[in-house]
Amino acid sequence: MQQLGRSLRAFLIFGTWALVLGMASCGGGGGGGGGGAALPFAAVSTAPPPSEPPAAPAPQPAPPPPADAPAEPPPATSRVATETITSAKTGATYPLEIYLPASYDGSSASYPIIYAMDGDGIFNPPDTRFTNLKNILDKRGTQAILVGIGGTSRREQDYTLPGATAYHDFLTQELVPFVEAKYRANSGKRMLTGLSLSGSMAGIALFLEGAANNLTFSYFLSFEGAYAHQGPAYENLEQQMHDALDGKPLPATLILTRCDNPDECNSAPVESMFNRLRGRGYQGLAVEETTYSTTHTETDIPSFTDSVARLLP
Repeated sequence: MQQLGRSLRAFLIFGTWALVLGMASCGGGGGGGGGGAALPFAAVSTAPPPSEPPAAPAPQPAPPPPADAPAEPPPATSRVATETITSAKTGATYPLEIYLPASYDGSSASYPIIYAMDGDGIFNPPDTRFTNLKNILDKRGTQAILVGIGGTSRREQDYTLPGATAYHDFLTQELVPFVEAKYRANSGKRMLTGLSLSGSMAGIALFLEGAANNLTFSYFLSFEGAYAHQGPAYENLEQQMHDALDGKPLPATLILTRCDNPDECNSAPVESMFNRLRGRGYQGLAVEETTYSTTHTETDIPSFTDSVARLLP
């Protein structure tokens, strides 16, 4: 009995401790969470509710189109003016074509001026003499005025004696003042050119002006001149010039050209005139002679090209 009593007491003590431990592990039963040991928890951050995305910026108005840059002015070009003149000296009316280089209209400068007889003659088809010479100036960019003198149909009257004297008066007293009152010309660079009959007319002009000691032209371009046509008369004019000058200077240039075919060219008459003038030893007169392997009329093109390159480089 004594043994049984000790076992019962041990059972009661053990059970009491078991009950206490069980209640502790359950958090105190109906105490609603009082007395239990709290377990640690990691703090959890909460993201704020997403905000509304920012409104897209209002579209900007399109920039105005750039102002148009001022248009480049078209490049200057050469041009041809036309005139007519009626001569009291010859009684004829002459059509004129006047070439003005590209720089003329935008400048106030004066330009060398070339007077071309037989301007409307067609010697090297399809173009007239004026057009052929104009094209040479245009291609080279030569800054010079070219005056094409029409009236080729009158060449037998105007370019031979005695009519050549009246025609020369027309050139110097009527045509040059008429043209140069309208167009800015450098009188110190005034030239006269001709081919064949008008070529010898350029020589006649030199003889007449030299004899008068009054040069209207400074340069005489005589291409394939027909100096045999009235040979003795031309030599007589040259003699008059020689006598009138009597050693006084003649500040001029005469360019003589010829072709080399004796059957169709004025080769011998041109050479004879060249030798005659060179033998005179005129003070101040430059006389040049060039021979080309061309036909009579074809001589005009290289003669003018080389003369321009020589006188208006």
